[in-house]
Amino acid sequence: MSARGRRTALLLVAVGLVVWSAMHLSALGASWSQAWRMIAHLGWRWPLLLGAVWLLGLVVHTFVLTASLPGLTHRRALTLNLSGSAVSNVLPLGGVAGTALNLGMVRGWGHTGLEFARFVVVSKAWDLVAKLVMPLVAVAVLLLADADPGSLWLVCATASAVVGALVVAALLGRSLLLLRLVTLAERLLRRRGWTAATAALLDGTDRLVRRRWAELSWGMAGYWLLQGALLWLCLEAIHVHLPFPVLLAGLVVERLLTLAAITPGGAGLVEAGTIAVFIALGTDPTAALAGVLLYRAFVFVAEIPVGGLATALWLLAR
Repeated sequence: MSARGRRTALLLVAVGLVVWSAMHLSALGASWSQAWRMIAHLGWRWPLLLGAVWLLGLVVHTFVLTASLPGLTHRRALTLNLSGSAVSNVLPLGGVAGTALNLGMVRGWGHTGLEFARFVVVSKAWDLVAKLVMPLVAVAVLLLADADPGSLWLVCATASAVVGALVVAALLGRSLLLLRLVTLAERLLRRRGWTAATAALLDGTDRLVRRRWAELSWGMAGYWLLQGALLWLCLEAIHVHLPFPVLLAGLVVERLLTLAAITPGGAGLVEAGTIAVFIALGTDPTAALAGVLLYRAFVFVAEIPVGGLATALWLLAR
């Protein structure tokens, strides 16, 4: 299949997922018209408050980025984050295009390609580790609250946490087991170069992580805390009051589903999965739909124009 054919196929898959998600939510009892009315009736103070919390979360996340690339300022880190997200949220599998844009920006600021490669490995891996470990935390919180998430959820959460631990070990220089797994996948899929490429990317990251692990951890923890606060406020804005374990479960599922970015930013799949979890844990379907749509309006939709503006300002500054 040609490159154009693959892009067309991905676009069709993306549209199909969005349509399926909308129909799936309606089948669960969620009313789209009522959800839009709940959002439309918000006063002007709520968007201002939610926007401030969203922007503060992005600012806190710059500590992860500056720790991953020594010499990077927080202002430039924010520009990288916004511009890369704007591209990723527009194109199916747009993460590659966003990374390419960020590479051009970083090189323009005087960093080398190798430094950028380590930056991508460390920052993305730290984000991945958080998304893989937090499901087990959410399951533990649900169990402590006498809620039964199910044995399947417990097994899946434990498995993802183990994978997260392997990634951390690899970042700290103990990558033998991870490289063996990559080699096995390389042989099974009859590919070449995966193991060598992984080893090259991990080279030198252990020294960086050992020096900056505290900044990476606090930055990621603060970002997750503010993302959770934003989700809670979005639900509070439409008068949905959820207990902490349910809110945490929804946040963890939303963050985890963003890894499956077949559609731009995981649109459709992320919303459907998050709302389904809220409904399964006893939340009103329409209220869950309205709250998640409001939340995604900031963490997904708002990043497109704001990131486009940040990219335009960078181009003008050049």
